[in-house]
Amino acid sequence: MDENTQKTKKDAGKAMFTKEHKDIVIDPTTQEDINKPLADPAGVKKEDEEFLAMVMDLIEKETINLLTPSTLINYEVYDQLSDEMKGKADMNAQVLLATLRDIKSLWDLNEKDTYQINNLVHKVRVTKERLENDIGDVYII
Repeated sequence: MDENTQKTKKDAGKAMFTKEHKDIVIDPTTQEDINKPLADPAGVKKEDEEFLAMVMDLIEKETINLLTPSTLINYEVYDQLSDEMKGKADMNAQVLLATLRDIKSLWDLNEKDTYQINNLVHKVRVTKERLENDIGDVYII
């Protein structure tokens, strides 16, 4: 083995950032740009845009409480489900609500046309539709 190969293997376990990196100052404007979610030039798909508007309206009217999964439940359908399906609806309500909190955070930051919010909205809509194919119209969204 030559000297360069040995040195590379020795350095492989070392941290990428060292004390020298700690002292580097990033311009506040650059840091602000780095922290912004990337804008999606295509914007939101029509079906996701309509879904987002409906969900945000329910959140703003406080029909959906972002800390209470039961506010997502359509009890007319839910009460007719078996215990197993109720459990499935309950667990997924928590998952959906966590994603809705992320969407609301981005919305409040005025990051409405970003890849991040588009993906989250699409995820909630598709997940809800998949679940409702299995267990009925169990969510109010």
